[in-house]
Amino acid sequence: MIHLPESTALVVGVGGIGAETARLCEAFGMRVVGVDARREDAPPGVAEMHPPEALDRLLPEADFVVVTVPHTPHTEGMMDAARFALMKPSAFLVNIGRGMTVKLDDLNRALRDGAIGGAGLDVYEVEPLPADHPLWTAPNVMLTPHVAGHGPYLDERRLEIVVDNARRFASGEALRNVVDKANRF
Repeated sequence: MIHLPESTALVVGVGGIGAETARLCEAFGMRVVGVDARREDAPPGVAEMHPPEALDRLLPEADFVVVTVPHTPHTEGMMDAARFALMKPSAFLVNIGRGMTVKLDDLNRALRDGAIGGAGLDVYEVEPLPADHPLWTAPNVMLTPHVAGHGPYLDERRLEIVVDNARRFASGEALRNVVDKANRF
């Protein structure tokens, strides 16, 4: 049985998705630690913020590692065999960010060998996940088909951003959710 209160969630990538994940984890009584390359301030629900260089030091403390980072040259394959070896044998990896950030073959070995306790994946290195991939039959894995971001008001929220950005553009204000091409997100 998994007991969320008093467990530690390490949220890797504390942008919009990561901050909301942290808020929800904190609501379940979890202690939330954040790792982010650009954010230094702790959003609501995050007890501590750290730079990416602290990730290896923080992994052994986490009961849940939630990856929400974008796919960039720096994040590609960041969760690999070496990092799984740093995690608690009872820890769970959750990837709701980008599939290319987790090496699935390394994850499969870590799960099979008991290096970590389980995983929840919504994104994969190759989508859809091939039908013959061993993660489909792993007993300690939950797989979803890239639907973690869907909700009852998603279309309304997207429309709200488009309308707000049109208003901002017309009045010469800075736009919301602008992609930084240099950072690739």
